Amino acid sequence: MMPCAVALFSGGLDSMLSVRIMQAQGYVVEALNIRTIFSCCRARAAQAAATLGARLTVMAVGDDYLDVVRNPLYGYGKGVNPCVDCRIYMCRMAARFMEEVQASVVVTGEIVGQRPMSQKRHQLDLIARRSGLDGRLLRPLSARLLAPTIPEIEQAVDREKLYSFSNRGRSGLIELAERLGISKRGIDRIPSPSSGCALTEPLFATRVRDLMQQHPDAARWDFELLNHGRHFRFDRQTKIVVGRNAEENATLRLMAERADAPEPVLLVPETFPGPHALIVGEAADPRVLRFAGALILRYASHPSPDCPQVRLSARGADRTIAIQPDPTAQSAATL
Repeated sequence: MMPCAVALFSGGLDSMLSVRIMQAQGYVVEALNIRTIFSCCRARAAQAAATLGARLTVMAVGDDYLDVVRNPLYGYGKGVNPCVDCRIYMCRMAARFMEEVQASVVVTGEIVGQRPMSQKRHQLDLIARRSGLDGRLLRPLSARLLAPTIPEIEQAVDREKLYSFSNRGRSGLIELAERLGISKRGIDRIPSPSSGCALTEPLFATRVRDLMQQHPDAARWDFELLNHGRHFRFDRQTKIVVGRNAEENATLRLMAERADAPEPVLLVPETFPGPHALIVGEAADPRVLRFAGALILRYASHPSPDCPQVRLSARGADRTIAIQPDPTAQSAATL
C-alpha cells in the first residue's frame, strides 16, 4: 500500500509544489483546503487539486475560530491577522484529518522567511509543537533548512529529494514547477501569488476592529457580514450595510433571512432602482431609518424625484416607508 500524506492546500504555487514533491516520493496525497470566514479560494483549490490528481477535501473552521481572531496568543500582524495562531489552528485540523485518513505526515507549502508573521524558523517550530504535529509536520520546500521530521528519519521520505528554499523569491519555485510538470510553458498557467488573508488588508481590518470593539460578543453571522457591502456606523449599537451591486443585494437578502441573524431589518427600494440596505441594531429608531434610507438614495443610480419609497422587511412585518432627507448620510464615511 502506498503511504499517505495530508497537504494543507490553498491551490497556490507553494502548496501545489509540496503535493507534487510528495507524489514524486510515492505518496498518495490528500489535499485539505480549510475555509476561514475571511477566505475565498475554493474554486482555485479545486482546480489546482484536479490538475495534480489529488483528492480535495474542504473543511470550514468552527465558531471557536472567532476566539483566535479576538484573542490571539501570539498577536496580530499589521492588520488583525493572527497568523501564528491561525496556522496552529489549521494544523490541528490537519492533524485530526491525518488520523481519519490514516496518513503518516502533514505537509505544507511554507517556506522559511517567506512570510514575516508566521514563517520565521522559530515560528515554524512553534506551530509544529503547539499543533501536536511535532515531527509529523513537513515543509518540503524548506525541509533541508529545518530539523528532520520523523518520516525523514525513518527514511519514509528521502530528505535529499527535498528542498532548501528561503525568503520571498519566486524564480526558483517557478523553475521547479516546470521541472515537476506543474506548468508546461504555454499550456498550464502557474498560479499568481495570492493576495493573502483579508485580515491583513487595512480597510477590512478597520471593519473587524470596529466590530470587536463595539460588539465584543459578536457571533459568526456578524463576522461573515463584514465580507459584503459598504459598512456605515450610525452609533455604538447600530450599523447599516449597503449593497454595491445586484450580487451583494442578493447576499444581504440571504443574510437577513438566515436563522442565526440578529433580527436585522432590510430596506429595498420600491419606487426607484437602487441598492439594498441592511440595518443591524436599533432599526426601530426613526433616525436610523432616515439615515439608512438616505444612504440608499446616495448610491442609487436613478432615484425617483418624487417621494422615494422603500420596503422595510423584518421578521413578521413588511411595510412601505417614504425616505426622508438626511444630510449626514451624504458625507458619512464607510468603515
